[in-house]
Amino acid sequence: MKNSLFVRMPAGNGFIFGNPKFDWGYESTIQPGLDGRSVYYPRGKGVGGTSLMNGLIYVRGNALDFDRWRDQGIPGWGYRDVLPYFKRSECAPHRDPGYHGQSGPLKITPAENYCAVSRKFVAAAQQAGASLNEDFNAQRQIGVGRFDAKVFNGQRQSTSATYLKWRPDNLTLMTGTRALQVALAGNRAVGLKLGGNGSTQSIFAKREVISCLGAFESPKLLMLSGIGPADHLRQFDVEVALDLPGVGESLQDHPNMPLTFEIRDSALSFARYQRFDRALWLGLQYLFNKSGPATGPFWSTALFHAFDGSELPELEVFCTPMVVREGAGGAGWTLQTLLNPGRAILARGKTAAPGIQFDINLLRPRSKGKVRLASGNPLDHPLIDPAFLKDQDDVETLIDGVEHIRATTRQPALSDIVGTEITFGPTIVSRRAMATALRAHVTTGHHPVSSCRMGADDDPRCVLDAEFRVRGIESLRVVDASAFPDQISGNPNAAVIMMAERAADFLLGKPPLQPEQ
Repeated sequence: MKNSLFVRMPAGNGFIFGNPKFDWGYESTIQPGLDGRSVYYPRGKGVGGTSLMNGLIYVRGNALDFDRWRDQGIPGWGYRDVLPYFKRSECAPHRDPGYHGQSGPLKITPAENYCAVSRKFVAAAQQAGASLNEDFNAQRQIGVGRFDAKVFNGQRQSTSATYLKWRPDNLTLMTGTRALQVALAGNRAVGLKLGGNGSTQSIFAKREVISCLGAFESPKLLMLSGIGPADHLRQFDVEVALDLPGVGESLQDHPNMPLTFEIRDSALSFARYQRFDRALWLGLQYLFNKSGPATGPFWSTALFHAFDGSELPELEVFCTPMVVREGAGGAGWTLQTLLNPGRAILARGKTAAPGIQFDINLLRPRSKGKVRLASGNPLDHPLIDPAFLKDQDDVETLIDGVEHIRATTRQPALSDIVGTEITFGPTIVSRRAMATALRAHVTTGHHPVSSCRMGADDDPRCVLDAEFRVRGIESLRVVDASAFPDQISGNPNAAVIMMAERAADFLLGKPPLQPEQ
């Protein structure tokens, strides 16, 4: 999968979203907080997981997030403890070596497509009170600026393209194969039952079994193996090996509110690349020179905003110089993309229209959902309930965010190019009306975490200890976004890679890297 052009090309994930060759294509359960809508959850299918198709943004989270984990009783997880592992994973020679690695496998560069609209957004956010921040992963996160992207030489830096560039001799990859169940001998994990191509087989572990299946599939695997909330498992005739009620609980995602506006000069919008000749030129530039707009994501700037003036933001806002609209057809090579090839590249199989889109992500939602089995069949997707906007405080904070971005668009730097608001329209101004409108538009920020969370030894709802070990089961660990103790203030991929670096030391019995001073 990693060798696919549309995986390697940063702007190519429009051909991947919804394509069953690359995307598991999950759907949430019906969300009462979203007017009864379900939410589409694209997740990467292949070696490298969702790093094959994510938005490429390199944001680690806030230093206070990790200090909060430490203060929850999880030793070794404060910011000073995890910073050396972020640095070990990273190669960012353009950044301060006090905060950034210079020789790690994950190569980071300033986001491409830092265009006129992006610059105007940065200026307008400053006029609205934000400070300029030239590095969200250094001394402070608050502010507005250009972010770093997981791109090098015009190519996506997925975990498979970086960590598996040279495959170690002791690694065997089994593609087209699914983990169906953890094999247990008493309270010890001894192997895995695997399935693929209509057959099953078992493999056995000399030392440990490690699940890295993500926030949806790791809890499903544990539950199918008899590890989870006992009453739920019995509903599907799963023999209970360990009643561990926290499995599948505490699911959190960043609700995203896409606020869109018309643009006075359509030539400034990236939607212009949908036209056949421009899409062709975009593709040829990439294929022959690894140059042009396709070498980076179409978003390059972010605002981290704290309403109370603290160092811990409530919102992460991305500016994209186009508006993404639903349209006929899906992602991949459909008739629609053959007639309009720029459509899939730009808008993930949807239609890109001239305009400006501000994606307002609520960073630490109070609402918590869960992952549950849909059946006892390992091939069935789990039931995914992010519980979007279940807590009214989440609604109120997103309304505050909409009001702040509206005010930002009225600043001199943006007011000359921003036209009429599209999403809500100019007539929806009361908080009650906005609360109603939010529920029709909010979707996922694509950041599900915490469904097998780490926690303190005395926390009965946690699943893992501070070294990713499943409590009550020997020789079994979970190392992925499901292990987050709670949600972080940013995109989780960088933190997942940091956690994997730490897990490698735990597995090898190495002493931890020295905390940063």
